[in-house]
Amino acid sequence: MAFMNIISQVLVLFFLMLAGFVTARLKATGPEMAGHFSSFIINFTLPAMLFASFQRPFSRELLGEGALALGLSAVTYAVAFAVAFIYPRLMGMPGPERGVHRYAIIISNCGFIGYPMVEAILGPSYVFHAVIFNIPFSFLAYSVCAWLISKEGKNVLSVSWKTFANPNVIATFLGLIFFLCSLRLPEPLYRAVKMTGDITSPLSMIVIGITLAQANIRQIFGRWRIYVTTALRLLILPMAAALLFYFIGVRGPLLMLAVLITAMPVGSTTSILASLYRVAPEEASSLVFLSTLLCMFTVPLLMFIMQRFFVV
Repeated sequence: MAFMNIISQVLVLFFLMLAGFVTARLKATGPEMAGHFSSFIINFTLPAMLFASFQRPFSRELLGEGALALGLSAVTYAVAFAVAFIYPRLMGMPGPERGVHRYAIIISNCGFIGYPMVEAILGPSYVFHAVIFNIPFSFLAYSVCAWLISKEGKNVLSVSWKTFANPNVIATFLGLIFFLCSLRLPEPLYRAVKMTGDITSPLSMIVIGITLAQANIRQIFGRWRIYVTTALRLLILPMAAALLFYFIGVRGPLLMLAVLITAMPVGSTTSILASLYRVAPEEASSLVFLSTLLCMFTVPLLMFIMQRFFVV
């Protein structure tokens, strides 16, 4: 994909986010609406999109690509975990901030922004690969990584098998079974599920815009550690992934996919969980805001670097 086309696709997502921001500033929407929409996306439209992405004929080639995507994801998360445990101590962060920054380094916004970015830049067919790549995210975001935040507060999350079960995990594994068995939904039902899933990308960007409109700008730009963690999240980790995967022989769209998803901003769940467990919620909101805003510039930059030096 030409660099200017990438810019164009990212601008589409930016304008959707801007629409949410403007409507919130004009009081046409509010934080309560963003909460309702977020719940609707997480529990309904996103699972529909994940399931619909598996509605394709089984092929060994596609299965192999999916397995490679999952392997790349496992390596990415292993590196992110290692960095997340070392980095806060090197930065001398106090306890509550440690948990939030660790979560921010490991968990990106690979759902709300990641899928729209993959669909816009690589095409709808690569949502399938993105879903496979994000399987570890579905397991970790609300369980082990949520515990990293909660353990810095008074209400520590108790991790059990129930914390790993959520609509996105269920939709992914149901979709995977359908794919492996080459099962297809009846056409009217498939179209309804597909249309529901198609709402996810535009609605996600609008919700992010509404959320950003609630942020305290002065508070955000006065925290220097926010900039370092944002640089890690948006530039250093994805470039490390690009170098590592290129070195081991990964090429083409799968290399672009791995770098693109790794380059997503801090997950919006960071501020949700920080507020829930009362652990540095202002720090979490600042990380989400700044990284989301800057990713509209860093993603095109990274894609340009990838096309110029890595994709052959």
